[in-house]
Amino acid sequence: MKKINLTQCLALFSAACVGALAMSLANPEPVRANSGDGGRRYVAVTGNYSPDVALLYVLDQETQHLVVYEARGGASNSHELKLVGARNIELDTQLDGFNDKSDYSHKALERQFLKSGIITEEQ
Repeated sequence: MKKINLTQCLALFSAACVGALAMSLANPEPVRANSGDGGRRYVAVTGNYSPDVALLYVLDQETQHLVVYEARGGASNSHELKLVGARNIELDTQLDGFNDKSDYSHKALERQFLKSGIITEEQ
């Protein structure tokens, strides 16, 4: 039976550590958004953008205005909250597609669904 010396053991351990580190860097955690509280005028949803940055989306359901804020954490002297953007999304929600890289457009899918009977003209 072949013996493994200390140098080989350390090299094997180091390679395993480097491999584990590379795997963790190659597969970052997905961004998750917290659920919003519906049924009220305003809906607010947060999502992590990076380790020290979170985004806050506020939707006014009556006026259909969307506001986005960026919150930065870290050291107590570097906390920051700033307005990123605001928009009236009333017309945006009427679009069937915009900057859409899907394989099928909304119109093409609608034609296929009508042809196959999945949906009818009345729906």
